[in-house]
Amino acid sequence: MKLHLIRLAKAQGEARFPGIKGFRSYVLSEPEEVQEKRLYLLLEGEVVVDLPDKSYLHLRRGEAAHLEGPHLLTPIDPSVLAVWKL
Repeated sequence: MKLHLIRLAKAQGEARFPGIKGFRSYVLSEPEEVQEKRLYLLLEGEVVVDLPDKSYLHLRRGEAAHLEGPHLLTPIDPSVLAVWKL
């Protein structure tokens, strides 16, 4: 099965592969607090990830991050993320 994740996320707000739990791609347009482990792949846009120790990650298109604990996602502009809950 082939899905155009960016196009589907923009048209529907999110896209999922049937039968694959814990994965979705979605449009991030507002800050989002996350409390669980996740793996991100930024498909479009730019996102700043604030970490509890006051450091941050600046993700650009094609970059990924594996985060073990709480974090805050803040899009610089509307962005499309592929996310796996771990």
